[in-house]
Amino acid sequence: MAVDRLVVSTGLLVLLGGAGFVAVARLPTPAWRLTRRIEGRAWLLLRAAWWTTLLGTVAGLLLQGPLAATVGTRFGAAWTARIVLLLLLVAVLRAWSRREAPWERAGAWLAVGVLAVALAATPPLGGHAAAGPHPGVGATIGVLHFSAAAVWFGGLVLLGACALPHADEVLLAALPRFSSVAFAAMVVTVVTGILQGWRQLGGVEAAWGTGYGRLLVAKVAAFVVLIAVAGRSRALVRRRLTARARVLVGAAPQPAGDDADARSVWLLRRLVLAEVATAIVVLAITALLGLATPPGAA
Repeated sequence: MAVDRLVVSTGLLVLLGGAGFVAVARLPTPAWRLTRRIEGRAWLLLRAAWWTTLLGTVAGLLLQGPLAATVGTRFGAAWTARIVLLLLLVAVLRAWSRREAPWERAGAWLAVGVLAVALAATPPLGGHAAAGPHPGVGATIGVLHFSAAAVWFGGLVLLGACALPHADEVLLAALPRFSSVAFAAMVVTVVTGILQGWRQLGGVEAAWGTGYGRLLVAKVAAFVVLIAVAGRSRALVRRRLTARARVLVGAAPQPAGDDADARSVWLLRRLVLAEVATAIVVLAITALLGLATPPGAA
């Protein structure tokens, strides 16, 4: 069940954050062959994330117990709702991806946004966030936490898998914008995580005296490593790549130029990979936390 929760959360984060990345990346004109290639890879990745989330959700319902009994629980209702929302998302994404009929595309934008918020609400509503005292507050914090994590993690995966392998001046110019958004999302993730962790822990002594507390401490430790790697990536973007983008942003798209630029892009790719790998560790610990009982809800 923990492995299934890890698969579902990873797929959903990539799906929601990746769709947001495609929406706000503002890539150059679609007639540019590189843009078509990047967008093609992005949509393939989003399809894979959609299937991963759907199949993982169905498997999770079956693993939880008899389907008829599971659907009647809060967990089962949230995960069943996720299946319905994922199916609805397919229809609106088709309209959203088209470039004609602006009014239809605007309506699809709104529909995608509503469905994204609803999908982001399914993990906290089906987990510990909506349990214990003040479940409404916990669910709200949980939605903010998951949404911010999706913006950061999903965008990071799309950046590393689709954009960085084809980096040039125009794409490098977009990196500072993504870095700023990712930094803000990480701040929200940290703040909401602290609030939710304190709410569910119930006291400092529970951090060492309970299995849930020890898992939470391990998650915090892994997240500290994650922040350090993310900080290194942000420093590289701000120092080296931003300077080059400012000089060359007016030039025609071309491959990254000198050896120093190539080394900077190479290092950024490695840092993004390290960031994603560390995030997977954090998500794995989170999946285990979902199966443990918080002291504050006991």
